Amino acid sequence: MAETLAILGGSPAVTLDASEQYKRPVEEEKAAVCELIDEGFLTGSGSGPPLQFEEEFKEYIGCKYVLTTSHGHTALASCYFAAGLGAGDEFIHPTLGYIGSYAGALHMGATPVFCELDPKTLLADPADIEKRVTAKTRVINPIHMCGRVCDMDALLDICQRHNLVLVEDAAHAHGSEWDGVKIGNLGHIAGFSCQGLTPRSKPVAGGEAGIVATNDRELYERALIFCHLHRTGAVEELTNPVYKQLEPQLLGWKWRAHPLALAIARVSLHCLPERIEKYIANREELAEKIEGIPGLELAHNYPKAKGAEIYGGLRFLYDPEALGGLTAEQFCEALNAEGVPMGPNGISHIEHLRSLYTKDLPGIWGEGHPGPANVPLPRYQEGDFPVSEGLRGRVLQMSGWIEAVPGVIDQVAAGIRKVVDNYKALL
Repeated sequence: MAETLAILGGSPAVTLDASEQYKRPVEEEKAAVCELIDEGFLTGSGSGPPLQFEEEFKEYIGCKYVLTTSHGHTALASCYFAAGLGAGDEFIHPTLGYIGSYAGALHMGATPVFCELDPKTLLADPADIEKRVTAKTRVINPIHMCGRVCDMDALLDICQRHNLVLVEDAAHAHGSEWDGVKIGNLGHIAGFSCQGLTPRSKPVAGGEAGIVATNDRELYERALIFCHLHRTGAVEELTNPVYKQLEPQLLGWKWRAHPLALAIARVSLHCLPERIEKYIANREELAEKIEGIPGLELAHNYPKAKGAEIYGGLRFLYDPEALGGLTAEQFCEALNAEGVPMGPNGISHIEHLRSLYTKDLPGIWGEGHPGPANVPLPRYQEGDFPVSEGLRGRVLQMSGWIEAVPGVIDQVAAGIRKVVDNYKALL
């Protein structure tokens, strides 16, 4: 039976509070921070609370080596240096990605080579990546977007066959797994972000911080000498005979994390397993209740992947043609009127269409210099990545829940079904 949509004067389907109910552990954060203030431990790395966080994160994901940094950006920049990336080298990155993921590589003079997304998973497409490997390629940089894990088997196979380093952007993927192994304990080297605060920011959040994780001793030591000036015991820790000749200032960058940030992040780390399991359970409940609804499905996950979209939220694949051409904006406007917290902008950053790659911007890199390290940037235009560009207007987003009001997921699913069943009234 047809129902009157709320946007047309009917009653909203969602009458319960659809907001996140999980409460940030503020008192634990305060206690952790005040303890450091009382102790006077407000700077340093390689000892005390910063080292304690590194040890706990290392134990949590199961890898051999962990370094904390000031941001996810600096963590990833350290990963690129560790991989040996430099001027004239190429690295492959999804065109629906993020400049912060590869800014460290860009400013080293390496050339970005963008790749398509898999339109079902919304993650970097391994088949398209392989087509773009050249003699200059040194690194593949996939993003485990929203904590959903890329096809690690395929990516590591490509790297092995072409002698490449996999630098994973794991900014959203603390605790995510591939075939039972946590991200940061499987590939070559990974960079995590700890931006924001629990529960709506990065899965492990401490305001601002980053993490480098690897099982490769050489990659670890290269990251260490790049980003940790004056780290306690750093020179004594080094085993490479060349690196051991460096002074305690190493290569000069002081990109260590602030101890107060890591104190907060440690609280976030301790409650992460619970948050992941609850989020996944609520996502699966919603998926089950909307299964078979025309024109809408959750972005696919690979069978071996396990992760929670704690940061970035759920992504939905929307097919306007299934609903008579109803645009994503029209669909979401009707959903919002029903009380369903869905947004139309599940695709945001289109890297190859940034002005850096579509326009001449004289003087940015210095007069007469065509790009970082005097290496020209590639040029792209609309139409170069038809699969990824075609996803615009077809990907929706919703935050999801760690803890939801009882019954609200039923109501959200009912609201989605109500709009789909009555979409013709909106045309």
